[in-house]
Amino acid sequence: MNAKIYKVTIYTVLTITVVVSIFLVSLDNISPFTTQATMHKTIANIAPEVSGVITAVNVKNGQHVNAGDILFSLDEQSYALAVHQAKAELHQAQESNKAKWQELQAANQTLIQRNLELHNAETKHLRYQKLLSKGLITKQDVDDTRMNANIAKSAVEVANADILRIKAELSSNNKNAAIELAEIKLATAKLDLTRTDVVAKTAGSISNLQLQSGSYANKGSVSLFMVNEKNNWLSADFNEKGVVHLQSGSHVWVAFDAIPGQVFSGTITDQDRAIFDSSNSVNQLSDVANNSRWIRAQQKIRTRIHVEDASAVLIAGSRASVIVENGNAAIDTAGYVWIKLVSWFRYIY
Repeated sequence: MNAKIYKVTIYTVLTITVVVSIFLVSLDNISPFTTQATMHKTIANIAPEVSGVITAVNVKNGQHVNAGDILFSLDEQSYALAVHQAKAELHQAQESNKAKWQELQAANQTLIQRNLELHNAETKHLRYQKLLSKGLITKQDVDDTRMNANIAKSAVEVANADILRIKAELSSNNKNAAIELAEIKLATAKLDLTRTDVVAKTAGSISNLQLQSGSYANKGSVSLFMVNEKNNWLSADFNEKGVVHLQSGSHVWVAFDAIPGQVFSGTITDQDRAIFDSSNSVNQLSDVANNSRWIRAQQKIRTRIHVEDASAVLIAGSRASVIVENGNAAIDTAGYVWIKLVSWFRYIY
């Protein structure tokens, strides 16, 4: 009797082993399965837009912050001085512009005076020409009046040129290039001053915080990381044999290592349509490697999966196992049982 029980047990174990082996080998073709899946979340790299010494850190590691919250502050003294300097330069440019308008008024008055002088010189020259015809004056006197008229004409041209020069330095809206440049410099200085407070652009949780007061932060250098808990997805790598089942909209079952015993429902949203090939870089000839092995490693295909009701305890980097539904009731039942066994197995591994 004991021998019979032993024999039945052996055959049962062997049968189960063979069935499971066949099932696992055929999974890639009928219901792709992988243990290479990782949870991802959108991570914002926070970097200051100006450089300076950190004067205050207003957050703690793991803290949830909202958009608009001040994360940390930089020493604003040099930026405040830059604002004062820019204001002074703007005031100087405005005063200089005002002086130019006054100079233009003076130049217009000078032109009027030069025109009167020209009119007087030309009138005197004509009068002297008449007196010369009567023999009352000498030709030298007429030549002197002609020279004076020419000088007066040149003076008018100089006055006109001076007016044109001043107008070129001015504009119709009481601003010149110097004022506009000073205004831009002031606006930039004020913007830099506001940037000494590094503000969260979106809501999230602070991660890997290593800042402390007194440290120097460089412009554009990442200072901390902020994780967007609401924007997450699962990245899963499947063998390429199952590519026909890895289409957008395909339903999957997911078991997370961090949450043993539970199976989550998910949907494939898309897949990466290109895989990095280290042996064929861009703009280089193909480097074909000869290999005598008959069996080689299979290519993996990266898919992105949306997990419904993903637990908030999961962090970016959490590992998971995924199986894709086939659409056949018997295969899907076997697949669900398998992923459930995998989730239970995570209790001990």
